[in-house]
Amino acid sequence: MKKAFLILLAVMTVLILFTACEKRKKIIYTDPEEYNKAVSESVSESEKESSEQESKIEEDMIKTQSEMGKTIEGKQIVVKLVYGNHIQYEKVVFNKKGVADYVMTYKYFDTDDYYNMVLGYGDTGKDKLVDNSDELRCIVYKNNGPFDMDYETFYGLYSRKSPDICTIVE
Repeated sequence: MKKAFLILLAVMTVLILFTACEKRKKIIYTDPEEYNKAVSESVSESEKESSEQESKIEEDMIKTQSEMGKTIEGKQIVVKLVYGNHIQYEKVVFNKKGVADYVMTYKYFDTDDYYNMVLGYGDTGKDKLVDNSDELRCIVYKNNGPFDMDYETFYGLYSRKSPDICTIVE
């Protein structure tokens, strides 16, 4: 009985290993032209997917900037900030007293790795993470203050930044 059980166990082990090997079957190219064609198709597919994602991100950035509107004196300031690894849109909204009420920040990242790293930080100081999109590599923050700066102060801060980095949307 023990021998039969051991034989059955050995047969099952061989079948499992054989099945696992079949699933891991690799394609081996012996013809350089076939190999180059396969690599080319793989790279082409990857570039196509990347290009589609970048197009969606670009469309969403245009939509975000459109929805934020333009700078309106005393009511809101809208800016676009271009950094080396992300593009950021900020909208500062002012209350009736002329003091900043809140700041919305939309960050669009160039790479998945940097996006995931920043997303992992969660809230940063007073900036509370309110939304994100893995597909668009976008993180949205809201800062409810408290602020003691008025429209002129915020506008002055943004206008002093390098025009290569900061654009006030007017």
